[in-house]
Amino acid sequence: MKLSTLGNNAASNAEPVFFSSLLRQIKRVGLPLRYYCLLFLSGCASLDLSGNWADTNAIQGNYRLDYSSMQGIAVRRLCINFLEIQNFKGFDHCLSELESNFVNEGQLQLNGSLVMSRDYTSALFNGLKAEAALNRRNFSTLPSLLESALAAVRGQPGTRYRWSEIERYRQEVAPRIFGVAAVYEGLYGAREKALAYINELEETPFEGLYALETEPRKRAWLAKAYMAVGEYELAIEVLSREEGRAGKFLYKALWAMPTSLLISAATGMAADNIEAYASLQSQAVFCHALNNLGAESASICFKQLLDHRFINVFGGLKFTALQQYGRIQLKEGDVQAARIALTEAVKLLEAQRSSLSLDTTKLGFVSDKLSVYRDLIELYVAENQPERAIEYSERAKARALVDLLASRDTQPSPKNGADLQSLLASVDDMENRLASVSLNDEAERSATRGLLRKYQESLNTAAPEFTSLRVVSSPSIAELQSMLEEGEGLLEYFGDGDDLWVFVLSQQGVSAAKLTVVGLESLIATARRDLLDPSSDHFSRSSRELYEAILEPVGERLQGFERLTVVPHAALHYVPFSALYDGQAFLIDKLELRVLPSASVLKFLGGSEDGTAESMLVLGNPDLNDPEMDLPGAELEAINIAKMRPNTDVLLRKNASEQLVKSSAEQYRYLHIASHGIFNAEDPMSSALLLSEGGGEDGLLSVAELFDLRLNADLVTLSACETALGEVTGGDDVIGFTRGFLYAGAESIVS
Repeated sequence: MKLSTLGNNAASNAEPVFFSSLLRQIKRVGLPLRYYCLLFLSGCASLDLSGNWADTNAIQGNYRLDYSSMQGIAVRRLCINFLEIQNFKGFDHCLSELESNFVNEGQLQLNGSLVMSRDYTSALFNGLKAEAALNRRNFSTLPSLLESALAAVRGQPGTRYRWSEIERYRQEVAPRIFGVAAVYEGLYGAREKALAYINELEETPFEGLYALETEPRKRAWLAKAYMAVGEYELAIEVLSREEGRAGKFLYKALWAMPTSLLISAATGMAADNIEAYASLQSQAVFCHALNNLGAESASICFKQLLDHRFINVFGGLKFTALQQYGRIQLKEGDVQAARIALTEAVKLLEAQRSSLSLDTTKLGFVSDKLSVYRDLIELYVAENQPERAIEYSERAKARALVDLLASRDTQPSPKNGADLQSLLASVDDMENRLASVSLNDEAERSATRGLLRKYQESLNTAAPEFTSLRVVSSPSIAELQSMLEEGEGLLEYFGDGDDLWVFVLSQQGVSAAKLTVVGLESLIATARRDLLDPSSDHFSRSSRELYEAILEPVGERLQGFERLTVVPHAALHYVPFSALYDGQAFLIDKLELRVLPSASVLKFLGGSEDGTAESMLVLGNPDLNDPEMDLPGAELEAINIAKMRPNTDVLLRKNASEQLVKSSAEQYRYLHIASHGIFNAEDPMSSALLLSEGGGEDGLLSVAELFDLRLNADLVTLSACETALGEVTGGDDVIGFTRGFLYAGAESIVS
C-alpha cells in the first residue's frame, strides 16, 4: 500500500515531512531489526538492556558494586542516574569505576564491540563532571572541565569506527555540555556567553530513533539556560516544543514489535514510561518557569508534578516541588496547606541520610534547601509559635552536621562502641532494607519504617550523643529549659544575608523576633578587622554598630540574666560576642558568656567523669620538618605554662606528635596545643592541627579524626593560627574544631 493512500489527502498534505522522515528512519535501522534478538543477548548502545540494574541500584543508593562484571553501557547509565538524583558520592565512585574498568587509551568501551571515540569519551566524562561541579558550586574546577567538554562535543563524539554516527552520539552529550555552560555563564558569568551556548544547543540537530530520550533533555537544558538569564517566557516556549516526531513514532513502533517483549521484560520499562521518565525534568523546569512568572497555573503544575509516577525517584525534584508549592499556598493565604507541604519537604530532606550527596558537598545541597527551614521558621514566628520556630532552627543545624559526618567513608564510632555494634548493625540493615523496598509497596515500607524507628529509638537511648551525629533531631523546648540554670538565658540566631531570626529562651519561656540588618557581613568584617589591628582606634565604634544591629533589639529580654549561652548561625560565627560594646561596657563585663554550635549540644556537656585527674598536657612547636614552620614563641609559651602549673607534662618538637595526643590525651583534665592549624574551606572535615608525624600517624590531627578521639578534659585551648575559624555556609553553623572536641569529650574550648 502506498503512503498516499493512508488517510485523507488533507492529512497526507499536512505532514509530508513526517512520513518521509519516517521512511528514512526505517531504512536506516532495517539491518539492526533483523538481529534484534542477537543484540538483546549481547547488549547494544541504542537500548540499554542492563537499564534495570542501573535504575534499581541508583534508586537504592547502591554504589559499592562489582563493576567489572557489568558492561560499560550499564555502568555509564548508573553514573548518569546517580548524578540526576544528586547522589554525588555514588556518582564519584561510579565514574571512577567506569574510567578504570572500561576506558583504554582514552576510549570508552560500552560493550564487546562498541568502542567510543576519544572525543565522545572526553565529552561524556568532562560533561558529567562539569554538571556535578555546577550542582556542587565547585567553581574552581568547572571552567577547565567545560573547556575540555566543549572541545570534545564540537569534535567527533562518535564511535571509533562508524563516523557516520557522530551526530547521533553528539545529541546524547550535547544537551548537558552546552546546558551547563549556558547556566554557569547565565548565573555567574557573562550573559552574552550564555546566549551563545544556548544558540549552539538550539542549532544542534535532534532527530532519529534516539530523539525520544535526548530531545526532552535538550528542551530541559534550554529551559534551565533561559531561566538562568531571566528569560522565563522563552523557557516556557521551549518546553512547549516537540521535535524529532518521526524518531519518536518509530521508537514506539519498534517497542510494540513482538521481539521487543523480551526487551520490555528485561528492562521493566515500556516506551511510554521511558518518555515519562525522560520528560520529568522538563516538566519540573516548566513549573518553575511558571512560578517565576507569577502564573496562577504554577500551583496546579507543581501539584501535577508531585503526582508524577516517577517523582519519588528524584528526591531533589520532589523536595523542590513541595517547597515551591508550599510557598505558593502561603502567599495565597492557605497556611494549613503551606505547613503540610513544607513539613513534608523537611521530612523528605531529613530522610535522605544515604541517598542524597553524601560528601562534603552535601553542605552545598543543604545550602540550596536550607530555605525550607527558613520558610517554616517564618511561618511559625508569624503564627506566634516561637517554640516550633526554634525547633526548626535546631533541626537545620543538626541536618548539616549529619550530612557532613556522612561524607566520611567510616562513621564516627560510639564511645561505648563494643556494646552497640549489634544495635548499630540493625539500624544500618533497616536503612538499607527501606531503600530497597519498592516505592509501590507501601505496606512493606511502613513495616520497615516501624522497625527502623524502633532500632533508632533504642540506639538513641543507649548512645544519645552518637545518635545525634546520624539522625536529625532536636530537643524540645522543655528539654532545653531544663538544661538552663537559674539566671541563665539562651540567645539563638538563625538566618543568613540580612534577614535574621533571634530567639531568647529562659526557664520562663521563649520569644522570637525577626531582625532586618543591612550589610551584616560588612559590619562583622569591619569589627573583626578593627579588633585584630592594634593600631586601630575604631573598634569601639564598629563594635557598637554591630551590637546595635544584632543585640540591642532584644536587649530588654536579656535583662536579669547573669549567664548567657549564644548560639550563632552562618556569618554570626565570626562575631566576637564578648567584645560587643553598648557604648558603656563590653558584653563580657556584664554577662558570663559561652558560645555553642547549637543548643542541642547542651545535653552533652556533663563535665568530666573522672574527678581525680587534675593534670595538664601542653604541646608546643611540633617539628613539622620545615624550618619555616617552626614556632619558637609557641615553644616558649608551652614552657611558661608548665612553670605556672604543677602536674603539667610538656611535649615539644618531635615529642609533640599526633600519635601521643591520640594515645595519651584522655588521661588529662586540661589540654593546651600551641601549633599551626590549617582550615580547608571546601572540606572542613580535613581541617587539621599540625603536629609531629610518627608512630604511623601523618601529623595532621583532622576534624574528622576528632570524632574518634576520646578526651576527659574540662578545658581544651587551641593556641594556633586559624583554629578559631570554621566553614560558614548557608547549610550549617561552623563545623570546625569546636564541634569535634566537644564530641571527643571536652567540656570547654578556648580558641
